[in-house]
This record gives sequence, structure tokens and C-alpha cells, in this order.
Amino acid sequence: MRDQLLTPPLRAGEKVAGLAVDSGLGPKTADLSSSAGRGVLTGAFAVLDALACTEGGLGLTALARASGLAKSSAYRLTEQLVALGAVQRVEQRYYVGPRLARLGQRWLPDPQLREISQAFVHALAVQARCDLAALVVLNGDRMRVVSATARRGCGYCPDALDRDTAARTAAGRILHAARRADAVPPGCWTPLEWQRLRDHIADPSATVTDRQDAVAGVCSVSAPVWYPSGDCAGAVFALVYATTLPPNLPDLVLGAAHRIDAALRWRPSPVRWSDQGVAVAGNAGIG
Repeated sequence: MRDQLLTPPLRAGEKVAGLAVDSGLGPKTADLSSSAGRGVLTGAFAVLDALACTEGGLGLTALARASGLAKSSAYRLTEQLVALGAVQRVEQRYYVGPRLARLGQRWLPDPQLREISQAFVHALAVQARCDLAALVVLNGDRMRVVSATARRGCGYCPDALDRDTAARTAAGRILHAARRADAVPPGCWTPLEWQRLRDHIADPSATVTDRQDAVAGVCSVSAPVWYPSGDCAGAVFALVYATTLPPNLPDLVLGAAHRIDAALRWRPSPVRWSDQGVAVAGNAGIG
């Protein structure tokens, strides 16, 4: 369901933020181990990281401060990234650009999870006759779709929900509650409500419902998916454009979640990602 990358190929001799491109071989420099080459890449990613942390864009002065670069260096690198489409300039403010957004859409915390889950998610959509069935994960504060099947014309996009709205959905409640015990819950839930939810999703037969709690006219049912290690792999959900839920929907969603659980037992637990999107070791379960 993701758009294909449509970025134009680079030509021999073309430069990307100071990196020469050799015909047929992709980006390279005379010596990638040189401090100059590393400095250019580090600076470019510092700019991109700074822009990724704000939705309102940054002016040059704020961008230089956030990236830790001198103002002249920040300007030079950012304008090169603008030329490449990795950064977008609107008047005097910089934003993440369309080319970087397309690249980001191809990233998944666990690529194999999509391969394992997509058949089960599709079967759920067919059996439930819902508007959308999907498996989602939490990356930072954003929900990311791993696999999905939608009815034609369905415009609901979990990726586009802000943190508080996502946390009120059935899937969002599960994903936030399955984080480690010391994680700070979203402000839309009290500590007591959060602890009850954490206790609830530890039950193998648990489902969570959303009856227009997040988006008016939208109801959903979700169930957690677990790795054998006890880490939460994600949340599978079925969504309908209605004011009530079909009575059989919780059982269908739970069945899909259990089938994905079973399929995951045949492969090792992947790298876990922290709330900041950094790969870390250890167990992330709710215990």
C-alpha cells in the first residue's frame, strides 16, 4: 500500500552534499573514511534529525542551534538538501522534504513482521467485512502501519494521527500500554486507567475497543500481538465507519492476533526499538 520510490537516478559526476557519484556505482568519495566525508554526512544528518523533531519547521538560526552546526554550515548543507528534495523550504523556514518522506515510508521496525502478518490481516478484513484491517506498531509517538487491507475509498490513515489521538484508539492504547513499566503514559489517560489497561492486555484473551473515542464515526477493535520473548510485536485491529461495533468483531480480531502470534514463534525476536527509535537490547514486555 506504500507508494513506490520515484526519486530520479543520479548521474555520473553529480554531487550529493559533497559526495561524488561514480557511474553505476552510487554515492562515494575518494576516501569515505576521511574526516571530511564523515563531517559532511554527519552534518547533513544533524540537519535532518533536527527537522524531523518539529512539525512547524525551523528557521535558519533555530536549525543551526538544534543541529549544533555553525550558521554558515547549516545554511550550506540545508540548501544542498533542498536541491535534492530531502528538505523543503517554505519562505524562510525549512521542513522535511518529499524525497526524505518517501524514503521514510519504506522503513519498518521489523520488515519480516509484514511478511508474516499480511495474509492474516487480509483474511481478517475479508471475514469481518470491515473498512480497514491492519497491524500497526509504535515508533516513537507515531503509529506505523506494517500491513493492511482497506475497503476501496477508506481514507483512515493511522500514520497521520497525532500522539494523543492515536493513544485513544484501540490499537494505540495497546501499543502505549505494552511499553516498559517506567514509560510515561500519554496525557489523555490517568495513571490508574493506564495500570488497568496494562493488566488487561496481559490476558491472552484480551481485546480493546474504541467506540468513537478517537475519531467521530469510527469504531475499532484491537488485540496485541506478542513475540515469544514477551515483547509486544504490534497491535492488530479492525475498523468500521459506524457508531456501533459488529458483535463478532472482537473474536475475529483476537483470532487473527493469535494466528500471527503462532507464526512468530518460528522466528527469533528482532531488535527492540526504544521510544526514541533507537535499537536497544533487552525485553520490552509489560511484565
